[in-house]
Amino acid sequence: LSLVGLNGAGKTTLIKLLCRLYDVQEGEILVNGINIKEYEYEAYLKLFSVVFQDFKVISFSVKENIEILENNHEKLYHSFERSGIKKRIQELPLKENTFINKWFTKDGVEFSGGEMQKLAISRALYKDGPIIILDEPTAALDPLAEAEIYYRFNEVIGKKLTIFISHRLSSCRFSDRIVVLDGQNIVEIGTHEELMSHSNGRYKEMFDAQAKYYQENS
Repeated sequence: LSLVGLNGAGKTTLIKLLCRLYDVQEGEILVNGINIKEYEYEAYLKLFSVVFQDFKVISFSVKENIEILENNHEKLYHSFERSGIKKRIQELPLKENTFINKWFTKDGVEFSGGEMQKLAISRALYKDGPIIILDEPTAALDPLAEAEIYYRFNEVIGKKLTIFISHRLSSCRFSDRIVVLDGQNIVEIGTHEELMSHSNGRYKEMFDAQAKYYQENS
């Protein structure tokens, strides 16, 4: 499920409400027909594996940014492989024990923005929650790395319920459904093909505007 809309349309706010980073003041959010406030809080949070657009890393090792309480080497490297950063980690002398940045050790590595984003994706994949939420998950990746993740999307994510936000509408084409938000309202729902068939639709308007920009600057 892709959520799209102009800046300020409510995409990230909706995700933060769903994850209970703050509570709904009006109306309600239901999961399996039950108000999310009725679930035990920590048990509810285990449902979600999330990559926020403003994700954070800590100045510890790569491994400690992905897993702390467990010590599952196979699962750790499987998450690296799926996010596309396994080769980079294996090339490092200390591999997964390499520190991120040099705050605590001169042997630390300053990873690029795209590599950090892949580590954030690895963290979400390692958690393995039944619901995946990706809020601009590839914003720092170059176009080839982004295309690779989307080409392998089913392999990367699996058959989990996935909620996906991106300003690059071309990356939403693989979605089963696209929901177009406009402030407080859902204005369109459908597949990419269905929404593009609406000659005066909001999605088609946004998609054509982006396509025109890339054509003019190619």
